[in-house]
Amino acid sequence: MLSRIIWLFLFILLALVTGLVSLQVWRAYTARDWPTTPGVVAAFYETPNYKYSVGGRNYTNSYGSCNELFNSLWSMRNSAKYAVRYPLDAKVVVHYCRSRPGLAVLETKFDASGLFVVMGLVLMTSVCCAGLVFGWRLRFRFGSEI
Repeated sequence: MLSRIIWLFLFILLALVTGLVSLQVWRAYTARDWPTTPGVVAAFYETPNYKYSVGGRNYTNSYGSCNELFNSLWSMRNSAKYAVRYPLDAKVVVHYCRSRPGLAVLETKFDASGLFVVMGLVLMTSVCCAGLVFGWRLRFRFGSEI
């Protein structure tokens, strides 16, 4: 019985993480289809901070690439490129999400590594689901069962 509770807990946890990561990867993938608006680089802290307006409202954002939506290390790897590509007061084309205009990116080239992350999470979630359904017993190193 305790094994099924553990499998249930792991399944729920991994299902939530998989859902959240999948949403961010989907947003990054669809960013190429987002509408655009002009913007200007206002500051630079590892990534360019840029200002833009949509529907009369002003926004500030710092996502350089759509890949930063699911991979926070992306900005650190590309910080030097961003500094050259987006100097202060540079005019930029901002791609913003229709449903959430406060979410925007400057670059929309998608890195497929996000799909591998989602596939790995789906696989782990499936194993936890199977463990729950089939009642697999968890065994520890010393052979004791839970």
